[in-house]
Amino acid sequence: MTTGASSREIRIDTAGVVGAGVMGAGIAEVFASAGLTVLLMDGEPGKANAALEQIAARRRARAAAGKADPEAVESLLSRIKPIERLEELARADLIVEAIVERLEPKRELVRALEAIVGAQAIIATNTSSLSVTAIAAGSARPERIAGYHFFNPVPAMKVVEVISGAHTAAEVEDALVTLAGRFGHRAVRAADTPGF
Repeated sequence: MTTGASSREIRIDTAGVVGAGVMGAGIAEVFASAGLTVLLMDGEPGKANAALEQIAARRRARAAAGKADPEAVESLLSRIKPIERLEELARADLIVEAIVERLEPKRELVRALEAIVGAQAIIATNTSSLSVTAIAAGSARPERIAGYHFFNPVPAMKVVEVISGAHTAAEVEDALVTLAGRFGHRAVRAADTPGF
C-alpha cells in the first residue's frame, strides 16, 4: 500500500465480519445489500447461523408485507455465508471486527487476521471508543487498519464513521468511504480521538 498522490483504488467484493451480535449482523446485512459476499463468523458456535436466521426473518417479513421484493431479499440472504473458522476469511478483501469492546481482544484478533488474510486486505474495527492506533499497535501492517464505526441499528442508521489511525493509508480510508456509498450510508471521516 502507498500513501499520498500515488494511492491506488482498493476493490472490495468479499467482506468478513467477525462477531455476529446485533452490530455484526447489521454490518453483514448492509454489506450484502451492496452486493458483497459476506463471511460471517462468531466465536460462539451457531451464533452466525442464528444471526442469518434473524436477518432472514426480518427481511422476509418485509417482503410478505409488500415492502421489499422477495427475489431481492433471497438474493441478499444468499450472499451471507456463516463460517466457523477464522481461516475461512483468507479470501476476504475487508474484515470488520465487531467483538467485545476491549483493547486486548481486538489487538489479538487483528494479529490473528494478519496471519490469514492477503497482503492487501483491509482490517477494520467497529470500535465506538477505543483508539484505532492502539488497536493497530503491534500489527505487521498498521497502514491497512482503520476504524469503521456503525450505529445501531445498522440498516436504519445511515451514518458510518471512518477513522484513520496514525499509520492508516489514504487509500484504505478512501476505500471505506466509497464502500459506504455502495450500501447507502453517509461516511463521516473522524479523528482518532476518544469517542471520535
